[in-house]
This record gives sequence, structure tokens and C-alpha cells, in this order.
Amino acid sequence: MPGGLQLFLLRHGETVCPTSFYGHRDVALSDRGRAQALSQARWLERVRLTAIYCSDLERAHHGARAVAERQEAAHGDAPRVEVLPALREMYLGVFEGLAFAEARTRYPALARLRYDDLLDTRIPGGESVRDVSARVLPCAIGLATRHLADGRGDGAAAIAVVAHNTVLRVILAHSAGLGPAGYTRFRQGCGGISRVDLPEAASDPFAGATIVFTNMRPDAERPEETSHQPPR
Repeated sequence: MPGGLQLFLLRHGETVCPTSFYGHRDVALSDRGRAQALSQARWLERVRLTAIYCSDLERAHHGARAVAERQEAAHGDAPRVEVLPALREMYLGVFEGLAFAEARTRYPALARLRYDDLLDTRIPGGESVRDVSARVLPCAIGLATRHLADGRGDGAAAIAVVAHNTVLRVILAHSAGLGPAGYTRFRQGCGGISRVDLPEAASDPFAGATIVFTNMRPDAERPEETSHQPPR
């Protein structure tokens, strides 16, 4: 796709607290999560990336650094990782840092909410999915617009974004023309990769997007996520 852009969307690997709500909390990757990040980075060696972006949370930054290191090994150089706070996961308010069981005990009515119920519903003190979309999509559109010009000539440019479940879902929903409500249609397992191809520049480059694949697991394990699991 000469003049276009290949956008690779990576969800961070498994964390050390997979049975807790962590949203904006800065939690580390587990051993398995680090292995997932390395698998993503190795898979992306086949692509020469123009840029690498991630949220400012360590679980995403770790994956972005792994991608940069493998780009350096495969191609002799690598783009600098750029950290963007706008790509943070959904903020979960009073649920932040609570184990699932503790949240059910403290807030039984709230804990009955499904992830699919959070389009316009906020956990007290937190964000809704629509709130996340409002901060993430301008960032994603800006990145796409910035790098579409890089693809002129021999072929498409390629960038990677390492982020979080809700963040990637709203980007995919926007790419599919579904609006924020479409977030429930896309699963994003830890360690997964999705690819969206964007045509040459338009006012919204996602208007002509092609979703090439979603939630591909380079570690060859079956995705464990369901659309009802929390954002984390």
C-alpha cells in the first residue's frame, strides 16, 4: 500500500497481579508477560518500524523497549520509544488496586457490572469507555497523520503502539467505523498483536482503514480474554 501506513497495535503482556483491577496503577509484567513481550518483539522483526509509541505505564513501556531492542538487532537501528500518557488504560476509580474478590465484598452492586456495561458508566472516580475514547482517538489520529507521509515512495510506513485493552479496543472500533460502542466487538488478549492498514492522508485517516487481523498471539497460545473481562 504505497503511501499508506501499517499500524501495529500491541497489548502488553500479563502482569504480576492478573486477578486485580489495576487501570492506572503502574504494575510490572510477570515472567510470562515478559516472555509474551519478547514474542511480540521477535514477530515484529520482519517489519522495519518507523516509530514506536507506548503509554507511560511500565507494563506497556517494557513491551515497547523489547520491540526497540529487537528492531536494533534485526535492522541495525531502531526508532526511539516515545511515551504518551494519553495511551493509558481506563482509570477505574475506587476499584484501582483492588483484588476482584475484595471489590465484590466492598462494592457488590458495582462489581456486578460487566466490562460491556462501561460505555457510559463510570466506576466512581473513574472513566467510562467513552471517556477513554475521547482522549485516545485524537492521539491515535495525530500519530497516523504524522506518519502517513513517511510511506510515500516504495511502500507503506509502519509504526507500533504498545498499550492496553480498552485503548486498543476503541482504536479498533473506530477503524471499523463502529464508534466507541464497538469496543465490545474486539477481544485483546495479553501479548496480542493487531494490524490496521491506513490509506493516504484524509481528515481522519481511519475513515478508510482496513483491519488486517486482530488479537494474533505470536506465542501461539489461545487467547484467554473474553469481552467481559475488566480493562486492567
